[in-house]
Amino acid sequence: MAGYAFDLYAAFWWFDRFLHAATILALTFWLAVMILSDGIREGRTVLFVLLVASTGVAIGALWEVAEWVFDRFASGNVIKGKDDTVIDIVMDTAGAVAAAVLALRFRRAPRQGAP
Repeated sequence: MAGYAFDLYAAFWWFDRFLHAATILALTFWLAVMILSDGIREGRTVLFVLLVASTGVAIGALWEVAEWVFDRFASGNVIKGKDDTVIDIVMDTAGAVAAAVLALRFRRAPRQGAP
């Protein structure tokens, strides 16, 4: 909302790309640490990374659908064309993969008070 309120999308060409990557990174990392982390046994590194990254990409895809719905039923111009949508999904994927790798490192880090 701040992006539209302060016209950040127009002021900074990279703002939308950064926002997609950072938002998906934050959401996916939270989901991975709070929900998925204990559900996958240690040693299943590839499965963990794929599951976490796929979850982030799915969230990003749902966001793109929400943007499309908004443009269809409101007088907005959220979608700027195919290139914008594809770049958004690429940035969502980058954020999701980064979240998966960070969550994996967080999962392996020794906890204070743990034996």
